[in-house]
Amino acid sequence: MKDLGKWQFISMISQGIAMVLGMVGTFVIIRILTVGEWGVVQLAMSIGGTLGIYQHLGLVSASTREISSAKNDKDIFKIFVTSAVVRYCVTLPIALGLFFLSKHIAINLYHNEDLVTPLRLYSTALLFQGIQGILNSVISGTKRFKHLFLYQIIISVVNILIFIPFVYIFKINGYFYGFLVFNIISSIALSIIAFKPLKGKLIMPSKKDFVRLFKEIFSISIAIYLVKILYTNWQKFGNNVLGLYNSTEVVAIFAFALLYAEKIMMVSDSVTTVNIPMFSERYVNDFKEFKTSFEKNFNKLFSFIIFTGTFAAYFAPFLINILVGGKKYDEALVLVAPVITAFVIYSFINIITSSVMIPAKLAKSMIGSYIFLLVGTVLSFFILRGFINPLPSVSWSMVIGSILGLFFVLYWVRKRLGFSFFNIDHVVIIVQGFAISMLCGVTIPFLTKLFLAIPLFGLLIWGFFESKFIDKNDIKNTFGKFSAIFKKESVAKSGK
Repeated sequence: MKDLGKWQFISMISQGIAMVLGMVGTFVIIRILTVGEWGVVQLAMSIGGTLGIYQHLGLVSASTREISSAKNDKDIFKIFVTSAVVRYCVTLPIALGLFFLSKHIAINLYHNEDLVTPLRLYSTALLFQGIQGILNSVISGTKRFKHLFLYQIIISVVNILIFIPFVYIFKINGYFYGFLVFNIISSIALSIIAFKPLKGKLIMPSKKDFVRLFKEIFSISIAIYLVKILYTNWQKFGNNVLGLYNSTEVVAIFAFALLYAEKIMMVSDSVTTVNIPMFSERYVNDFKEFKTSFEKNFNKLFSFIIFTGTFAAYFAPFLINILVGGKKYDEALVLVAPVITAFVIYSFINIITSSVMIPAKLAKSMIGSYIFLLVGTVLSFFILRGFINPLPSVSWSMVIGSILGLFFVLYWVRKRLGFSFFNIDHVVIIVQGFAISMLCGVTIPFLTKLFLAIPLFGLLIWGFFESKFIDKNDIKNTFGKFSAIFKKESVAKSGK
């Protein structure tokens, strides 16, 4: 468990670098495309993503859990094959269905012929995308985090080199040509990383092994599968529902706010890679230590996510102006604070799910909590749209849904495990961060905003210390980790 903080930190650094590179590529693409063209791209990605999630089956997290506790290396490949066979039983029908129904979806449902080719290319990419998650589970389950994190950075550079030329030449369709090529390259690269160390141990499972592993993996994977479907529909709900009633320009405005806000998920997603194998092992061996270590770790992550989300919202007008290079998406600014708040709150749900509910196999509790996440959002939207415009309706409905989801996640963990770690201090700091975030929409000179940030963020940081979520040692340890990384780099260079 002593390596938990180290690998979480390195994971956040690697995914942070990958995120920045991804944002660079994305904002270059946004500059190339018109608002309408970007709206078509996001609508096609949203439709494809909503259907593509049904291939998930919860196999990635469940396989990671099983691989991390595998008795020998020969079992690892057997787990991989079992998971891959099951996944493609679902992926193939989805990909073929989307390919042949793309014209019907584009013209009869969305009344936009430009969607036809993008949907067909997306369906083809699904065939390669399907295996990537299982390959990731092999790498993270065997705790080869270093290789996984290096891959994330390198593939992000490859992503830019592929997408931008395709988009520049072919516009909307070019985005999806790039998407297909990128997924082919990613699948090949992950296969090499996953199986090279297992050379000579790639043994196919017998029928008996397959049945046994299928039962072990599916004891939790179905719940994870349903949760993933519910989350993806929550995430894609705004784009999908706006696309039914509004122009692609309106979809593009919300999609831009969503694109900016969901980057906050980088923190919880990066630690999830480490947390599932680490906390699964701890839950089985020492439940008392599991609770203590999780609470300490959660409070640190909570503080970092709140600070990052608040910073991203407060300085959004300045950051977006730099990234976009103009006022092209200024209409999205009023949506940034609520959408970021929704993803900040969901980040806590994500961490608790991966670190507590999956290791404890709280299947029904997970599903129930995510149902409230989605249903709360949908009902809130249809209520709010009677009083305010569609764009703010979608944004605020996501906030309401995420609050309901978090409430029920905390309720079930407390009821089923007798484990309570979320208190009034957490609530107060969320409200404080949200209040600062709402200043995103206030038009004031940048220097004035910068000056006001000193007391506002100073009070926020003071709240972290006063609540004992972080202390001076945490700051020292963080700088220590940075120093260790730079020392290793300097040693490596001198060795050369």
